[in-house]
Amino acid sequence: MLESLLDFVFPTSCAVCETPPSPLCAACTPSFGVALSWLEVTPVWYATEYSEPISRIMTAYKDQNRTALINYLAPGLKQAVAEAVQVLGECWICVPPRNRVNFKKRGFDPVARLITGCDKSVPRQLPGNTLRFHRQVRDQRRLNKPGRESNMSGSMKANPGSKRVLLVDDVMTTGSTLKECTRALSAAGYEVAGICVLAKRNL
Repeated sequence: MLESLLDFVFPTSCAVCETPPSPLCAACTPSFGVALSWLEVTPVWYATEYSEPISRIMTAYKDQNRTALINYLAPGLKQAVAEAVQVLGECWICVPPRNRVNFKKRGFDPVARLITGCDKSVPRQLPGNTLRFHRQVRDQRRLNKPGRESNMSGSMKANPGSKRVLLVDDVMTTGSTLKECTRALSAAGYEVAGICVLAKRNL
């Protein structure tokens, strides 16, 4: 909270081009247009492609604790969720569990903050412990695609349930984390109706 307030009151520079004094200058502020893709048989709605400048904005938000950027990012996620719900109907949001090392380093959950930055039109969210790791995993960003698949495979468990679920995450690169989320939730009795992400890497 303090870091976010300081970022607003004493902004340093644009997170992309470093032009002072705004968290993002007008030229670097992302525009969003929701697109539909697929992860195996599950539909994926995403607000933008994961490339410049969004990748630099996400790095500043997540790893430099520049939480004022939520105001520039949350509208994109909100648009993706709204379009998914319009197609899928009533769903409950489920957020992938956070890597403990990254959570401890950052001190906050980037995805939960983005959802909070949306408004009350966002669907209800399942309890935070619904989906969890039952073994330690490595930081996915340090791994190639086969390494990510191996790292995530069989790493999660979910509490039993039967609700229709919309998985919501910030970034989808190879999809290995969201595949494991889908597997664990389906095994516990949930129906994973769709996935929403702010940004997706199109390989």
